Amino acid sequence: MLSLPLLFTVLLQSNSPSPAPGLLLILSVAGAFADWRYRQKGGKPPSKVDRILYWSAFGFIMLLFVVLGIMGGMTAGRTEGMLGDVIVPVGLMLFSVWELGRWIVRLKHPLPKAEAN
Repeated sequence: MLSLPLLFTVLLQSNSPSPAPGLLLILSVAGAFADWRYRQKGGKPPSKVDRILYWSAFGFIMLLFVVLGIMGGMTAGRTEGMLGDVIVPVGLMLFSVWELGRWIVRLKHPLPKAEAN
């Protein structure tokens, strides 16, 4: 598991002019940890439809990248670099959208409060 200082170091060394992708990654990882704890305490797991939609979107995106790679990428010339530049932001967005959906589930289905004796 990555430590927080290492994560900040990697994010600060990126060439991105905006801190938004780094903040989105940090919030998504925090959401994944919160969702893991929520499910460990008896929270609602992802439904079968949610998992099918997620893996369908993931498969479609991977298929699109394969087809673009076979066809020569987005522009002539720098194909591999273009695909490499696009894969990380698309993966980050897919991960972030999944965690946003799980956050909505946690809001709709909160854990029951423990009764005080």
